[in-house]
Amino acid sequence: MKLLKKTIIPVAALLVFTMTGCADFLDVTPHDSLNSDNALESIDDFDNTTKSVYESMRSEYYTANFMLMVPDVMSDNLVLNRNGRQIYNEFADFRFYADTYGVSGMWGTAYNAILGANEVITRLEKENPFKGDEKVMSDNLLAECLALRGLIHFDLVRVYGKDYKTASSDDLGVTYKDYTEVNLPARNTVKEVYSRLVKDLEDAKKMMSDSYNSKVNSRLNKKSISAILSRVYLTMGEDAKAVSAATDAIAGDGSDIADIEGFSKIFTTSMEVPEVLFRIAITADNGYLPGNDWGQGSESSYIANYSIAYSLNELYKSTDIRRSQIKLVNGGAYNVVWKYVNGGKSAGLIDIPMIRTSEIYLTRAEANYNLKNYEQALADLNLLKAKRYSDYEEGTESGAALEKEIQLQRRLELAFEGHRFFDLKRRHEDVQRDGKGFMADGSGVPSNTQHVSADSPFYVLPIPQSEIDANKNMIQNKY
Repeated sequence: MKLLKKTIIPVAALLVFTMTGCADFLDVTPHDSLNSDNALESIDDFDNTTKSVYESMRSEYYTANFMLMVPDVMSDNLVLNRNGRQIYNEFADFRFYADTYGVSGMWGTAYNAILGANEVITRLEKENPFKGDEKVMSDNLLAECLALRGLIHFDLVRVYGKDYKTASSDDLGVTYKDYTEVNLPARNTVKEVYSRLVKDLEDAKKMMSDSYNSKVNSRLNKKSISAILSRVYLTMGEDAKAVSAATDAIAGDGSDIADIEGFSKIFTTSMEVPEVLFRIAITADNGYLPGNDWGQGSESSYIANYSIAYSLNELYKSTDIRRSQIKLVNGGAYNVVWKYVNGGKSAGLIDIPMIRTSEIYLTRAEANYNLKNYEQALADLNLLKAKRYSDYEEGTESGAALEKEIQLQRRLELAFEGHRFFDLKRRHEDVQRDGKGFMADGSGVPSNTQHVSADSPFYVLPIPQSEIDANKNMIQNKY
């Protein structure tokens, strides 16, 4: 299929999503220009620049809901609600193009965030001017920015490149941007990107003090870096390393998984929940409402943009506390995602839990299963299930049944948090939808696209057309 150009959003909105694209932000004053408006001198300057990386992630990367929402939209978890606003419908139908809303927005804001991280890294690696306690702080800021750079490149290569395990040595990923100079970069291969992001993350983990940000989950610390590494290594098929990194990130006995009574706090006051290792912090004065793209309004008159797939809804038992994050609205018309409405108290104003210990226990369970460490895999699975089911009985699964249960619990636990499509992709599994419509009883209009092969070129997003037009060295993905 050829990448056709089509206008799908107003010009003003298009400018918002493309003005920070890689080629575009290279046209502005580079962050490493030493002038009175853009100089880094004090330790506070370096700290504020590090904070700006999170701001770039918050402003569009996550709160425009691309990385939070689209991986579920492109999976078997959701069905486009035809009575909603049709947001991201091109991704639901696998009819996206190089200039589709979201394709350029993700690329541009991600690279803008990387640019801020590189500003800190370049300065501190080249010549660190600090001494004493400020030197300790600057080393930790350097580690934090290395980890942020690795994390963001990981998200980019998952979106715009093939899965690591199926990619050839020549398959292109994204540009690994580890410098601040203005140029027209080419794409690195998938393998090169992973090699470099792993190095950044591992270097950051070694460099960062155990106490740095240890009481804060709105910025990266040593545990959350370990959690990111476990996610990366599982994607790469490096199961032993995934187990090791996961072990470094969790308590190991399930004490850091929210219990049934505390589960709702994950999505209301996540800064207080030990399960949340890393969150995107949102406040009222930010002007961001992460819940709005899922839907708007009260339970009785909710404008749902997506409904939960009928087959997925059926998988949540009545004794599963996670069912509380599904809401039957509009007089029983639709089952919708209720994670991001802050308990119904506000219009989508809520922090975004990005890394939870429950994911890491499941990661360790899957990796141990792959390593044939079945007893350990079952133990981690049971630790999670004990915190989710009011009628929990210790599981005894083995063999294929154990793997099936691990994948089921992963789907139920991480649904609507930006995981499902990436899980299908890394496991080389097709998107297979159930043929049901968007109404709660399965009636209504079903998804236009019911099956997408794991070998489909649409498992990889196109490079934004603005980047292709501006950069002669940028090669487009094949469709």
